[in-house]
Amino acid sequence: MDRAVPSDMVEQWMTHLRLQRTRARDIVWLIEGGATLHDGREGEPMTDATQRWLTEQKSVIAETDRLLALYESINLRDRTIGA
Repeated sequence: MDRAVPSDMVEQWMTHLRLQRTRARDIVWLIEGGATLHDGREGEPMTDATQRWLTEQKSVIAETDRLLALYESINLRDRTIGA
């Protein structure tokens, strides 16, 4: 079922995706620079969660890149059709 979505709403989604990717890249940069993340209880680290976070953030970056590429390919196609 096709439904029209207002372009300003789509742009808000794209802005959100770009922010998510930026945050994920920042976390990857921190971890690759030596930061560690731990699961804990009452302020006490229990287990190292660094690798899990690194994997999750790299996945966020890859998925976001895929969605942004899809969005850009659709917009490029629409601009070519309208030209």
